[in-house]
Amino acid sequence: MRTIFMKSAGLISTLAIVASLGACAPEGSANSAMVDGKLVHTAAVDNSALDRAAAESRAAEAEARLECKKARQTASNQGAVVGGVTGAVIGSQVAGHGAKSEGGAIGAVAGVMAGRQIAKKDHRC
Repeated sequence: MRTIFMKSAGLISTLAIVASLGACAPEGSANSAMVDGKLVHTAAVDNSALDRAAAESRAAEAEARLECKKARQTASNQGAVVGGVTGAVIGSQVAGHGAKSEGGAIGAVAGVMAGRQIAKKDHRC
């Protein structure tokens, strides 16, 4: 939705600039051209098109970064859950008699930290 809004705003501002420059440009200017019966300043059109393309590129990069960070956070949370459950099971099995709960708790904490870091490593943003 945001990209549609940005594209619309860029197009409207480009049209406004072209219209204002076309009204102010002299009739025989070297950087002018007749488009649909109106005098258009071609250098302004080229510059505004480049500016619009650069703005769209920056917006696309920002959106891609946000998507990557969201995917990284999701993977990190899943890794923490899987690591915590696995660590709790292994910790309770390794612990001695009478210390199964403590072993499970320590294993769960260690598993959460390890699982989160392993999952985050797969997503570089």
